[in-house]
Amino acid sequence: MDSILSPSHAAVSAAVVDQLTRTKGWTRFFSVLLWIGAAFLILGGLALIGIGAASGLAGDALTEQLGGAMATIPLGILYFLLAFIYIYPALKLGKFSSRIADLSTQPSETNLVAALNEQRAFWKYVGIWMIVFFVLYIVVIIGAIGFGAMGAMSAASEA
Repeated sequence: MDSILSPSHAAVSAAVVDQLTRTKGWTRFFSVLLWIGAAFLILGGLALIGIGAASGLAGDALTEQLGGAMATIPLGILYFLLAFIYIYPALKLGKFSSRIADLSTQPSETNLVAALNEQRAFWKYVGIWMIVFFVLYIVVIIGAIGFGAMGAMSAASEA
């Protein structure tokens, strides 16, 4: 185990335990919300894949009404991927809440470090995803400007 994560068994002050215990309910709440969100994404993904498969089997009329199997199946797969993105932070927040419960029953530095390690992992994950989303935003904005410019040039050349 890393020396940073190998704390002593010294006691933690009641004020620290109190402050962290007061966050436990909220972190547990958000953990549950993330699990519910992941479950809905999985159900939505299954529904989209089912619709895509049914529309592919049913024939042309249903396929046209539902947008085609080629549109719904990849979207269903995307929902599954999004569900897995939700699962890790749900686990980390749940573990943080459990470590805080351990800390409130046994206020030792070991339990405090274990709780803070779960919180650190959660925020690291959120930070990485924020960077990914900012990069995606920039790519989408540049792409939209590029498509807009191509459309304007196309319209100008037709006139």
